[in-house]
Amino acid sequence: MPAENAKALNYIGQLDEARCNGRWDALPELARKIEKHAPHRTCIYTTARAEAQVAAHVRQQLNESTPPTPTTPPPDLPSLVDSLAAAKNQETTHKQDVFAAETCLAWIHWVLDQPSESLATLPSNVAETIDNLRHGDESFTGWTQVCIVKAAFLKGSAQEKSGAIDEALKTYESVLHFVGSDILSSASMQFKSWSEALLARLCIILDISKAGDRPEDLGAALHAFRLWARLMENGKAQFPSEPLSDLPDMRRAVWKAYYDTLSIILRRGSLYSGSADPQHALLGGAAEHASEEQYLSARLQQRAEIKLAETVYESLLIKEARFPKASESNEEVDAWAESVMSNWRIICGPAWTDEELGEGGKAAVGKGVLDILYRAATKSYHSTRILRHLFIVHASLAEFDLAFKAFDSYVEIVSRGKDRAEKSGEEDPGLDDDNTVLRTASEAVRILCRFGTRRHAEKAKEVGEQIEKWLKQQTPASRPGTATSEAPHAKRSTESLLTPRVLAVAHRAVGISRAHWARLTYEATARSTFQAQAVQAFRKSLHPDYQDTTNLETLYALGLLLAEMRDINGAIKVVKRALSSNSRGDGLRSPDGVAGDAEGEDVNYVHERKLIPLWHLLALLLTAKSDFNTAARTCDAAFDQFDDPTVLFGNQGEVYRSEHLNESSADLEKSRGSTEKGLVDRMEAFEKEGILQVKVTQLLLLEVVEGTTAAVDASMELLGLYKRLYGDPTGAIQQPETVDISVQNTPGNRASFFGRTKTLRKNTITQDQNSTVPAGRRSTSSRPSTNATEGAPTIQVTDESGKPNSHHHHGLFHHKHHEKSSTGSIKLRKRSASNAKSPDSAGKDSEKSDGNANGTTRRGSAPSSSGAEQPLRPVPHNMSPSKQPPPQGHADQPPHQDVRLPAPFPQANFAAIEPRFPVLQERRHTTSLLIDVWLFIAGLYARAALFEDAKGAVDEAFKLADNLESEISQDQSSAKAFFERGWGGGKSIEELWADIWAARGEIAAAEAEPHEALGHFEKGLSHNPDHPGAVVGLSNILLDMYSQVIPVESAQRASAKEGRSARDAKSVAPDPEELNRLAARDRAYSLLSSLTKLGTGWDYSEAWFTLARAYEEGGQVQKAKDVLWWCVELEDSKGLRKWSCVGVGGFVL
Repeated sequence: MPAENAKALNYIGQLDEARCNGRWDALPELARKIEKHAPHRTCIYTTARAEAQVAAHVRQQLNESTPPTPTTPPPDLPSLVDSLAAAKNQETTHKQDVFAAETCLAWIHWVLDQPSESLATLPSNVAETIDNLRHGDESFTGWTQVCIVKAAFLKGSAQEKSGAIDEALKTYESVLHFVGSDILSSASMQFKSWSEALLARLCIILDISKAGDRPEDLGAALHAFRLWARLMENGKAQFPSEPLSDLPDMRRAVWKAYYDTLSIILRRGSLYSGSADPQHALLGGAAEHASEEQYLSARLQQRAEIKLAETVYESLLIKEARFPKASESNEEVDAWAESVMSNWRIICGPAWTDEELGEGGKAAVGKGVLDILYRAATKSYHSTRILRHLFIVHASLAEFDLAFKAFDSYVEIVSRGKDRAEKSGEEDPGLDDDNTVLRTASEAVRILCRFGTRRHAEKAKEVGEQIEKWLKQQTPASRPGTATSEAPHAKRSTESLLTPRVLAVAHRAVGISRAHWARLTYEATARSTFQAQAVQAFRKSLHPDYQDTTNLETLYALGLLLAEMRDINGAIKVVKRALSSNSRGDGLRSPDGVAGDAEGEDVNYVHERKLIPLWHLLALLLTAKSDFNTAARTCDAAFDQFDDPTVLFGNQGEVYRSEHLNESSADLEKSRGSTEKGLVDRMEAFEKEGILQVKVTQLLLLEVVEGTTAAVDASMELLGLYKRLYGDPTGAIQQPETVDISVQNTPGNRASFFGRTKTLRKNTITQDQNSTVPAGRRSTSSRPSTNATEGAPTIQVTDESGKPNSHHHHGLFHHKHHEKSSTGSIKLRKRSASNAKSPDSAGKDSEKSDGNANGTTRRGSAPSSSGAEQPLRPVPHNMSPSKQPPPQGHADQPPHQDVRLPAPFPQANFAAIEPRFPVLQERRHTTSLLIDVWLFIAGLYARAALFEDAKGAVDEAFKLADNLESEISQDQSSAKAFFERGWGGGKSIEELWADIWAARGEIAAAEAEPHEALGHFEKGLSHNPDHPGAVVGLSNILLDMYSQVIPVESAQRASAKEGRSARDAKSVAPDPEELNRLAARDRAYSLLSSLTKLGTGWDYSEAWFTLARAYEEGGQVQKAKDVLWWCVELEDSKGLRKWSCVGVGGFVL
C-alpha cells in the first residue's frame, strides 16, 4: 500500500479537523482532494461524503416545522449504505477508517429509525474495539475519538429502543473512562456533543427519582451526573448538540434528574466519601467511623453540589418556561417549587448546622429559597402552592409581616376559588386541595398565637372564623382526588370531604384562636363565651371519629384553658390523659411547616420534650389543690423522663444546682471527660424558656414547703441554668478583677448574696462601671454583678448562729410558708431515670435513639446557641451510668449508637421549622428572661428581709434593661420601637422598665417606705399604664392614704406646709388633705377597675381584692361583697403561679 504524500496528509488532517468541528459543508471538497492525492484511501473519503449527506439531512429535519416520519425517509440515505459498506470492506490497513465507516453506517440506520440494523453494524463490545484500534504507537485521531463516543451512544440508543435497558446501560458505561479522561478539557465540539448525548441518556436511566424495576446505584448515578456537569462546564457550555433534536428540553431534564437524585441522597442522609471511585462515592456503613473533618467536608461538598444543580436547572426553567394563561397552571414550575421546599425543610431542619452550610448558614439558604420562589412566581399565575411556600419560608426567617402578606393573598385566592366552585359546581384544579388549605390556615393560627401580639391574636381569631366558614362551605363532590359516586355537580360540605386528621387540626386551630382571644379581649362579658367555644372546638378535635384522641397539642391547650376557667379537676384529668399517652408524633407538623399526619417513631425525644409543659401544668394544677409535695415530684418528672441528665443538658452543665440539692455528683463528674452536648443545645428559645419556667416553679415550691431560706439558698441554680441554656447575656466574658469581700453580720442581718458565715472566702466580681445605677445602691450591696454571677458559687444563707433563718414574708395572696421537719422534705433533686421510669415504659424508651426531630439522625449534635466558650461542669447526677445495667438492646453502658445514619427513608413527621429571629430580637428575648430571673431573685430576697441584696438584684436588671434600650435605639429610634415588643418572645422596653420600677416599689413597701414605693410605682405606670403589679401596689398605698394608715404626704413635705396650713385654718373651702384622700381613693378605683377588665388582670386575684377594698372604702358594700366572693372563687382555683407561665407560646405547645 503506497504511503501518503505530504499534500494528502495535510488534507487528511484538515478533514479530521472539519469533522471534529462539524463543518460539514467543507467535507465534499476535502474528500475530493484526498481522493486526488491518495486514491487508495477509499474508505476515508467515501465515509466523509456520506457523513456530509447525513448531517445535511439532520439539519433539514431540525429546520422543518414538521419533521418527516420514519416511513418516508429521504431517498438518498439508503443508497449510501451499499457504497459505504463496500468501501469499509475494501479497507484492510487503516482500522480507524473502518471504525469511522461502521459508525457512519450505524448513524444512517439510527437516523432512519432502524435500531436492529444499527446494532448489527456496530461492534459487539465498544470497549474492546478501543483497544483493537490502537496500531503500534499510533494515537487516535480526533475523529476516531468522536466515533468511539458516537458508536457507544448509537448502540445504546438502539438497545433502548429494543427494550434492552440493562444492555444499553452497560454500553454507555463502557466508555465512561474515555469520556471522563483528560482529553475532555481540549475536546472538539463533536466530541462534546456526542458525549453530551451519551451522558444524557445514561443520567436519565440512572435517575433514582424515577421508580423502576432496576436496582438503584447511587454511586454510578453520582459519577454520571458529575461527568455531565463537568462536560457542561457547570451549566455554562453553549455548544450545539446534533444528536438531540429536543436539546433544551433534554438538558433541562438531565439537570432536573441530577437535582432529584441529589435530593434523594439528601433525604436518606447518605454521606459523601470524597472518593473518585464511583463504587465508593458514598460512605454507607463506613460513615460511623468518619472523622469530624471528613463529616464537615462531606456536608459542605453535598451542599455545594445541590446548589449547583439547583442554580443551573432553575436558570434553564425560568428561561424556557412560558407564562401560563389565566385558566392554566404551570405544573413544572409548581413541581420545581415543591422540590426546593422539600430540600429546604431538611437542610434548615435540626439535621444540619450552620457550619455545614457554608457562609450565611441556614439564614442564607432560606433567603435563597425565597429568591427561587419569587422567580417561580413570575412564571405562574396566582399559584396557591407558591404563595403557601412563601408564607412558610418568610415565617421561618421571622419575616412575619411579609409572610402574612403572602398568606392574605393565599386566603383571598382560595376563598374566591371556593366561592366560584360553590356556585358553578366545578372545582378549580389550580387551587390547593381542601386538606392543604386548612392545614395552612391552622399553621397561620399557630404562628399568630405563639409569636404575635394582641393585634395578631385578633387576626388569629379572624382566621379561625374563616376556617369555620370553609368547613361549612359547599364543595363539588366530584373534585379531583375525591372518590364519589354522586352526580358530577353534586355538592357536599367541605367538612364531609376532609381526612379525619385534618379535621382534628382545623378544630384545634379554631379552639386555639378562641382561647387566645379570650385571654386578651377587653370585653369581659364575651370572655366566657369565647372560652366555651374554644372548649367545644378542642373536644371536637379529640373526637374518636377524627382518629386523634391523644394529640398532645390539643390536650395541652384544653388542659390550660380549663385551668384558666378554674375547672381544676377537669384540667388535671385532661393533662393526665396526655401524660399517659404512648402516642408518638402527636401534634407534629409536616415538613412544610403545617400540621400534618405523623407516623413513625420520633428519635430526638420530641415526645418527651413536648411533655415538659404538660408536667409543669400538672404541677401548678396540684398547687391549686395545695398538694405541694406531689407538685414538686411532678416538676422532677419533667426531667426524669429523659433517661439521664446528660441527655438533656450534656455533660458540660454549669453549676446551677446547689449543694443541698446534690449530695453526690463528684464520681459522675470524674467519670465523664468528654464535652458532649445535650438536647438543650438543639432547642429553640421558647422551648428553653419552658425549662427555665419549670425551675422557677421548683424554687417557689421549695419556698412554700421548706421556707424562704431554702429557696434563697437554691436561687443561684436559676442563674446557672440560664447560662447553660442561653450563654453569656453580655456576648463576651471578660476576666473579672478579684477583690476581698468581708461579710459583716450584725444581729438580725444575713450574709450577703454570695457570702457564707462558716467558710468566708474570696469571690470574683466585676467592678460596676455603669453610671445608670445610683452609686448608693451599688455601694450598699455586696451582691455580685451579672457577669460574676453567671458562674457564681452556691450559697447558704444563715443567721449569726449559723442556723437557717426562719423569717418569712407574708403576703395577702401568697401561700404561707411553713418550716417543716417532716421526712418528706422536698429537695427538688434530680432522680435517676431508672427509678422514675415505669415498667411499661422501659422497653419503649430503650428503643429511642439520639437524633433529630425530622426523622433523620445526625452525627454528633448541633452547636450551642449560646456564645459562651468556657468549659462547663457536667450536670450532677447521683449515679454513674457505668454502674447501671445497659439498656435493653445494647451491650454497652453507656450505650454506643451512631446518630448520623438516618432511617431508610424519613417520615414527614418532624416539627415545623422554628423561626430564625434577627439577632436583636433574640437579644430582646434572652435579656427579658434574664431580667425576669433577677427580679424573681429580688423577690426571694425581699421576702427573706435581705433588702440590700434585693435592691442589688433589681440594679442588675436595671443595667440589663438600659443596655438593651441602647441597642434598640441604635437600630430604631422611634418611640414605637420601645413600646412594642414585636414578633417573638420577650417584652418591650417599656414593659421591662415597668417591671423594674414595680419591683423597686415592692421592696420599698416591704421596707415600710410607702412614699418611696409610691414614687417607684408611679414611674412604673409611666412606662406601662396597665402593669398589674404597679397598679395593685400603687392602689394599696393610695387606699392606705385614704384610710389614713399613712399620711398623704411624706414627713418632709408635710413639715414644709405647716405654716401655710395655719394661715388657711379659717378658710371655709374643703380641706385639701381631705380632697387628696378622696382623689387617692378614686384614682385607686379607676386603676383597678380598668385593670380587672384587661387580659392581664381579669383573673388577677390581688387586683380584685384591692378593688373590693376600694368599693368598701367608698361605701359600696354590696359590690365589695360580690368582688370578694369572686376573689374567693379565684383563690380557690389559683395555682402557685399564673397559668400563662406554662405556655410560653400561649395555647400552642
